[in-house]
Parts: sequence; C-alpha cells; structure tokens
Amino acid sequence: MNPAGRALANPGLLGRVLDWLRVHCGGTDELAGWSRDDLRNLADDLALSDDDLLALSGAISDNNVLMERMMRARGFEPELLRNSFGALVRDMERVCSLCKSSGRCRRELDAGYGARHAHEYCPNAATFDDLVEYATSV
Repeated sequence: MNPAGRALANPGLLGRVLDWLRVHCGGTDELAGWSRDDLRNLADDLALSDDDLLALSGAISDNNVLMERMMRARGFEPELLRNSFGALVRDMERVCSLCKSSGRCRRELDAGYGARHAHEYCPNAATFDDLVEYATSV
C-alpha cells in the first residue's frame, strides 16, 4: 500500500473523531446544536478549544495525509511518532487541519522538496525541527 493509502487507512485520532462527527452529527450544523457542556467535554477530551472543534468538524481535507507525508519527508515514521509523542502529534494534526497552505504543501511534497521549503509555509515546521533535534540527541 502506498503512503497516502496507509495514511488514509490510519488517519490518527483527530481524523477518526472528525470522521465520526461528520457521519453522526452532519458536520458543524448539528454539532452547533450540542449543549455547551457536551461540546466542552468533547473538546476537552481532544485537547481542543470549543471553537477549534467546531472549525475542525467542518473542515474536510486530506491534511492528515499531507502531514504524514511531511513526517516521512523529515525522516520520521508516523506511527512511531504517534506512539512516542501522542499528544504532540494530536496537536500537530489540529494545526495541520487548520492550515491554509495545503495546496503548496502537496506541490512541494510531490516535487520532493517539501521538507526543504517547509519553513516558508508549514505551521508545524518548527515542531518538526524540535523533533529532529530531539531524535539526534538521544
């Protein structure tokens, strides 16, 4: 299976939750009808703000696939990162899901130099740098 297929088969916790919300709640319209307490509980469980949860539930994109491709471009195996840094990866998924540069990210990754130019457009670039630095120090 190619990397994009593997990423789609394993979209990460945030991706799975958002997919469930889309199927069971009809996106942001029905989610907006949830009580404030229920929304806050779900957001707390995902370590998101209420507003981020609403924004993410309406965002249908392949940004998780792009994030996993960027992980590989930076020398990481996505599943190993999830197992070692679960909370950090969930936060990276949140940041990536809200990113407005997915088109450029896809083009750069397709061309083979996404990691080289990531600082110009990727909101997770500094986090990837920190992970690279950590990996080389242990």
